[in-house]
Amino acid sequence: MEYPIWHLTTFGGGFWIAFIATIHVFVAQFAVGGGLFLVLSEQMAYRTGSDELLDYVKKHSKFFLLLTMVFGGVSGVALWFSMALLSPQGALILVREFLFAWATEWVWFVGEIVALLIYFYSWDKMSRSDHIKIGWFYFIFAWLSLFTINGVVGFMLTPGEWLQTHDFWDGIFNPTFWPQLFFRSFLSVMLAGLFGFVTAAWLKDPVIRCKMVRLCSIWTLLGLILLLPCGYWYLMALPPEQAEMILNKSHRVAYFLKMYQITAPIILVGGLIMAICMPRKVKFPSALILLLIALVFYGSFEFIREAGRKPYVLWGVVYSNSVMVDKAAEMEGKSLLQEAKWVPDNLRKITDENKLKAGAWLYQMECVSCHAINGPMNDIVPRTAKYSAAGLDAFISGMGKLSKYMSPFLGDETERMALAEYIDSLSPQVKTVLADVKEAKVEPAPFVADQEYVLMAWPLEGLRLIVESEGRVSVSESGSKVRAQLLLRGDPPEVVTDDVKIICELKNAHQPYKMKVKDGFFESPSINALPYSDDGYQPLPLVEVSAVDGAGEILATTTIVLPVSTRASCNNCHGGDWAVKDQGGLAAQTADDFLKIHDRDNYTDFVARVESDACDTIDCLSCHDGDTQLDLSTALHGFHAVYLSGKDNEACTMCHPQESLRGLHRTVGMECVNCHGVMENHALALLKAEEDKPVAKDLIGLLMPVDMEMEEINPRTPWTQEPDCLTCHVDFAGPDTDSAFNVWNEDKSELFRNRKDEMDAVMCAACHNAPHAVFPAEDERDNLRALQYMGEAKPIGSGGTCTVCHENDMDYAAHHPGMGLE
Repeated sequence: MEYPIWHLTTFGGGFWIAFIATIHVFVAQFAVGGGLFLVLSEQMAYRTGSDELLDYVKKHSKFFLLLTMVFGGVSGVALWFSMALLSPQGALILVREFLFAWATEWVWFVGEIVALLIYFYSWDKMSRSDHIKIGWFYFIFAWLSLFTINGVVGFMLTPGEWLQTHDFWDGIFNPTFWPQLFFRSFLSVMLAGLFGFVTAAWLKDPVIRCKMVRLCSIWTLLGLILLLPCGYWYLMALPPEQAEMILNKSHRVAYFLKMYQITAPIILVGGLIMAICMPRKVKFPSALILLLIALVFYGSFEFIREAGRKPYVLWGVVYSNSVMVDKAAEMEGKSLLQEAKWVPDNLRKITDENKLKAGAWLYQMECVSCHAINGPMNDIVPRTAKYSAAGLDAFISGMGKLSKYMSPFLGDETERMALAEYIDSLSPQVKTVLADVKEAKVEPAPFVADQEYVLMAWPLEGLRLIVESEGRVSVSESGSKVRAQLLLRGDPPEVVTDDVKIICELKNAHQPYKMKVKDGFFESPSINALPYSDDGYQPLPLVEVSAVDGAGEILATTTIVLPVSTRASCNNCHGGDWAVKDQGGLAAQTADDFLKIHDRDNYTDFVARVESDACDTIDCLSCHDGDTQLDLSTALHGFHAVYLSGKDNEACTMCHPQESLRGLHRTVGMECVNCHGVMENHALALLKAEEDKPVAKDLIGLLMPVDMEMEEINPRTPWTQEPDCLTCHVDFAGPDTDSAFNVWNEDKSELFRNRKDEMDAVMCAACHNAPHAVFPAEDERDNLRALQYMGEAKPIGSGGTCTVCHENDMDYAAHHPGMGLE
């Protein structure tokens, strides 16, 4: 943000630095080992009296000079040039903090150049012993360059105590200095042998070619065998955070680890074949192929090492996007477009007209250092194609937390959404917008004023949210339930449970369900209702409930709804369309993304199980039972809260469908957060109940409570402890607060769905309806029972309607205070 921006698209994502650095350092490593190869081969030629070998060394020295000094020098300048353009802050710190090291390295480099020029141009012009001394001088200077630069390169990943002391020597002799020095030294030996194959392949004399190929094989195999344990030593020397980033967090490392494991034995076998089986038959193409395989081997090591450095270019000091870590902390919540230099004045304030252009600038400042656009390096387009703009906004807000390999977003909420919309605009994927629910006119069941029985029925839940994909994954329990109470009208009315049957049936499904007697009420078995119909999506399908006596006579009927939704918006972040076109349902593509992410982050094999012959369906609840693993509700809210912090009620509606809240509370302007708390607090309450589990502690550490202290949040168990109605409605009176968060009932018996009146007879939901849809509800379908018995939508028995159940009007509140009779 302090320097001009080199705008890149296709070749963004660090392509130029990665490409130039890999080639340059590959050649630079050869410059070290190749120097030793030259001088030892020259000594061998003199010792054996082989003019052919000496002639080979002379020719090889020309190749060596052109490749290492000319190409190596030019590529080194190109590397510094690209670093200065793409990572100026990191380059500045390296120069400033290690000026003495760079000056020293330049002395060694000048010594290399002078020694190599003398070595090449003095063949047959100085004594053998002096010429060999010059060769040794070159090698010593080259290795000292490696020694010095190794300290700076190691510092970038493992600065060690330098972070506290800022001492030059602490930075140079960092935790990985020695293992990396030995690794690179032996790598140089291996490369000397591999490059030797290339020049040896041009030798015409089969005898001398055979001899040189075998010599090069010894160098190759010796270097490889010695560097492999050094690579392990290097990995073990990494501090825990960097090691975890390589082994557990940076997911692209798996590919390079595999390539590293594949190419190492190929080089080993190739070296053995060339030495034993075909030393006389080695040709230039085969030698070049083996050299390119070595380039992949070395490049894989560098990419693995670089992955351990994420999200920094200098660990703990500068982020990959060239923003200082301490500056990023100061910038939290502030406008990046206002603070950054070099931003055009017309983009400093985001408007509807410039939003995409502002997003493009934000992308260049924050993303392009790691992600190309339709390019070869970490292409942002396929990586984000599955997201909606809202999903991208959520993901970006969580960067640097669970996604530790990415630097945190800098900027305010408006800028974050501008960046999300810009990235979303890059993807060709079109996301379906579902149509609103089509309402069909429905009539309540008939009611005769002097009928003998009154049947109260209601859905157990305000909404059953189904999140499952057939044959792939099930996130929620299937099946909805109906509860009912049959009342014999009178003074007082009587709850009837003997010698009657209660039957419920989904209209148009023709599948009756017999309800069982529980504690003074009836409950149906699980009913697999779905919100799909020929007329479109309907989350409130109708259920007809009937009470029948022993003779089969119908005593009373009522019509209610069984709320069910399949519109969990998981595809905002996990991609996919909808399982049922234009209606809803978890698509297979969305479910597969769940499984892939779970496999990646938790080392499970869900994708393989689903795709196996057994065709397993992954049942999330089978593990997430609150015992050994987090309860499923805790896991889902705890994980997603990291990405949905700071969004107030929008955090809820990002996932939960609009039909979730339909009752009186919504009518008066209340939202999910009034009872359940904002996402951060809601998740923290759940996580604190399972704080003994390590993952819960980790997630708690990533969340900040809103408008209260951490210790003030009371833990709760999902589905057992919920917000209590009486927190707001003290003594059943009108509410004196609009927040029920943080006061939970003790156990399931105190849940609204299970609670009865003060006479322990009539259930709360019998008069008030199901949670989230209490009378009067916004949707007339929810109000059918109230309309049937009272002709208007309100709680049963309120406002002088006691005669629904009583034969005469009441003059006192029998069920609970606050019924309007005081």
